[in-house]
Amino acid sequence: MKRFFDPSRAILEPRSLVRAFTRNEEHELALPERAIITFSNGDLKRLTEKAQASAIAAWQPFRTIYLLAPSTVAVNSFFGGPNVAALVEEMSSFGVREFILWGYCGGISGSSGIGSLYIAGRALREDGISYHYLEDDHEFVSSEWAKEWSAGAGHEDFQCVDVWSTDAIYRETHRKIIEYAKRGIAAVEMETASLYAVCQAKGLKAAAFLVVSDLINTGTWQPGFHTRPFKEAVKTMARFLTENTVR
Repeated sequence: MKRFFDPSRAILEPRSLVRAFTRNEEHELALPERAIITFSNGDLKRLTEKAQASAIAAWQPFRTIYLLAPSTVAVNSFFGGPNVAALVEEMSSFGVREFILWGYCGGISGSSGIGSLYIAGRALREDGISYHYLEDDHEFVSSEWAKEWSAGAGHEDFQCVDVWSTDAIYRETHRKIIEYAKRGIAAVEMETASLYAVCQAKGLKAAAFLVVSDLINTGTWQPGFHTRPFKEAVKTMARFLTENTVR
């Protein structure tokens, strides 16, 4: 996979693309230090309503970015590593240095349950994005900043775990699930490896906070999106992020 890495200059730069679409100047597009990325309109609403946040006009309609506090914005992303990578590239070009992801995952370990709360310390790289950003061919990409969050988040029952990041949501095979669970990987999702790789390559901080929304640790798929444990975990996540990451 190392063949994807090319250290030469990219022709399309995020700063230029954002300015071309918005037709605004750099100072109008400036962003604060921290960004929270969500994947659900409901989750974004939970963050913005309490803060009475308003969208940053200069970025619309290209991106709808909400100012939650002087140093924090929030934005919704489509699922998948490429979408998160594009957001990181664009937002970091205008000032964001810390990225917090509110994501969802499928539990593959025996200890995973619907509503389990995780912080991804490392991600197994079965994505495509990370191999364009990191020259090394290591199996995992990690985030020291994410690991630092685990101590303070322990009182909310967050666990720092390894996750499996894959682009192929419909190729989470029985054999791989068994193998990765034996290796101590707790969950599968689609974005963390890409997020951590882009941030590592660009000298940014990143932490992925995840809610277990479904289980694939019994040989069948068990959705939990409408269960009480899942809904309670979402409330816990919203409260934790609002109280601890918005500044």
